[in-house]
Amino acid sequence: MRKKILICLYSLLLNAAFLQAQDTRLDNLRAKLEHEADQDARVDLLNKMAAIVSNSSPEEALKFSSDARIIAEQDNYQEGLALAFKNMGLGHYFLGDYTGAVKSWESSLAIYERLENKKLVANLIGNLGSVYYSMGQSEQAVEYYLRSLRIAEEIGDTTRIATLILNLGSVYSEQRFSLDTARNYYLRAMQMGESLGYNDLLGVGSMNLGQVYFKMEAYDSALYYFEKSLLINTSEIYISSSLNDMGRIYAVNGDYKQAIKYQKEALDLAEEGNAMTEKTKILLGLASTFMEQENYTTAIQYLNQGKDLAREIGLNMELSSAYDGLSESYSALGDYRNAYKYLVLKQEVDDALYRMESEKKTNDLLFNYQMEKKENEIEILEKQSVIEQLTIKRQRVMTIAFAIFGLFVLILVVAIYSRMRFINRVNRKIEVQKNEITKKNELITDSISYAQRIQSALLPSEKILGELMPEHFVLFRPKDIVSGDFYWIREVQEHLVIVGADCTGHGVPGAFMSMLGISMLNEMIGDRCFDAPSAILGRLRDKIKETLLQDGNDSEQKDGMDAALVILNKKTREIHYSGAFNPLYIIINKNREAGPDLANFTVTENGKYQLFELKADNQPVGVHWEEGPFSTRSVRLQEGDSFYIFSDGFVDQFGGANRKKYKAVNFKSLLLSLQEENMSRQKEILEQTFDTWRGEFEQIDDVSVIGVRM
Repeated sequence: MRKKILICLYSLLLNAAFLQAQDTRLDNLRAKLEHEADQDARVDLLNKMAAIVSNSSPEEALKFSSDARIIAEQDNYQEGLALAFKNMGLGHYFLGDYTGAVKSWESSLAIYERLENKKLVANLIGNLGSVYYSMGQSEQAVEYYLRSLRIAEEIGDTTRIATLILNLGSVYSEQRFSLDTARNYYLRAMQMGESLGYNDLLGVGSMNLGQVYFKMEAYDSALYYFEKSLLINTSEIYISSSLNDMGRIYAVNGDYKQAIKYQKEALDLAEEGNAMTEKTKILLGLASTFMEQENYTTAIQYLNQGKDLAREIGLNMELSSAYDGLSESYSALGDYRNAYKYLVLKQEVDDALYRMESEKKTNDLLFNYQMEKKENEIEILEKQSVIEQLTIKRQRVMTIAFAIFGLFVLILVVAIYSRMRFINRVNRKIEVQKNEITKKNELITDSISYAQRIQSALLPSEKILGELMPEHFVLFRPKDIVSGDFYWIREVQEHLVIVGADCTGHGVPGAFMSMLGISMLNEMIGDRCFDAPSAILGRLRDKIKETLLQDGNDSEQKDGMDAALVILNKKTREIHYSGAFNPLYIIINKNREAGPDLANFTVTENGKYQLFELKADNQPVGVHWEEGPFSTRSVRLQEGDSFYIFSDGFVDQFGGANRKKYKAVNFKSLLLSLQEENMSRQKEILEQTFDTWRGEFEQIDDVSVIGVRM
């Protein structure tokens, strides 16, 4: 977990020193602003007010700096505009909005570069490095730190040099093999801060040293530096960070009561200061403490809060820690499905964070910086025409260069070795967890397979279908083991009631809904039925809403089904149809007259046959924002006519050369082309067409098609 606090810029630290007198100074500036008529002076006053509250009240800082920006743009006051963008970046940074901070500071940097203000250019470049570091992008952070350090050394800005040395130490502290190097950077920065009277650097440096000692498992030294930081720091954010770290140490030592006390106190401070980044870290720290006590249910609550916050503000390393904790907690609770889910998510984040190339590029940048400094010294000597000294210096530079290069090669070898050992340990752990998850997956798969057998038993058998409908086919292809689609048939007196339905979702959730639908139809339709299928769909909707406790609230789940219901009079061949999103297709030979009952429906022609589409009502069988009664349409068919009901799985399937949907227009043409074939052959061609169209693409939904010929 990334716990180092970076000093963003010198003015930010000055702001912290002003906190005690903040209220008085702010009131004085407000009073001046009310009577100030000069626009440039108003911009300056607003910028001063924003700087004062940037740490303690970042929302107010954003308001002041935004007002300053508007006036400065209208008055073309470039210095004031640059400072306004700079203060806006501070507001965004302390709110945890790193994207907003980067955008504002890049705008400020562009203006200061045009104004050739090197001190503030170095300031903003260092700020950007700190933002990228907070976002887990160490490579970019180092690039910006080194750019800022070159400028700071060029202009002799000792304060900024000390700040950047501290921040570079934070980059080193991310790599376990270089903790000693990080500690040396921190101590060097703190020595410079002490000589400059730079208390805020001393406070932050103490926090970071405490972190290094924590990683070294030197807990007494870590506590010493955290307590020291509490005596120096005045910022609620920094104080909350130290309290959280002290809580972690007590947790490691088994004093969980004291640990939770410190961490909850830290959480309160972070929430008061609206410090989203620190709040994320504290939530994860609290979760870790509860995990140590094997209170995984409470730990998951804090981990979920930390995960959501980390994802919202772009904290990649904290997001990885949250996923890791969730995987471990769910595994301990026996929920291996969620454990595996979060383990995979953690690995995806880690792939972007921990690459060996990142470590190599970081060391290469540091090496190039040292070489560039030496080359600059050679150029100075050449300008002074000291040829003999130049030769000696060049030899010395080469010697130092080779020595540095050898040192970094050695460090790199050690890093690679340590990393490989770490990867091997992780891989072994993952393999054990994978085996456990595989066993659990097998049990889950066995359970789902058993559910599939139950679902299959509830569907009409081919024998029953053949007895009730001599010429028919049913194409039924679930996306997963179990299906959200279902079909249902029952003979009532001289009528056949045929239903094809597509429930919300697929897989296990869809299968539950399908079994619920089958059960309700069995209960509703006994030895009698209405000739109006709309009444059946209406009663089915009422039962689903009653069973699922649906009353139409926006927040509730909109579970239900799309369906086509046909009642066929076996003697007269008259069919009555009602649909919820799912239409009915009727195909007849052109040689016979369609009749007035088909005249009003959409027709598609192809060769010898016509396809009539009876459109469904635009509402599901379930809760809907605009519910109405279902409609019934009646048509008298003749011998040789065919009708089809189906779910949307076939027409919505992606495939083909351009990965597009199959679409209804192609499905209609396909059905028309099959009319010379018997129903069994039609099913075969439909299956072949679907497989050819899908190719190597994944099946996206359950597929069901029912065809009947008179």
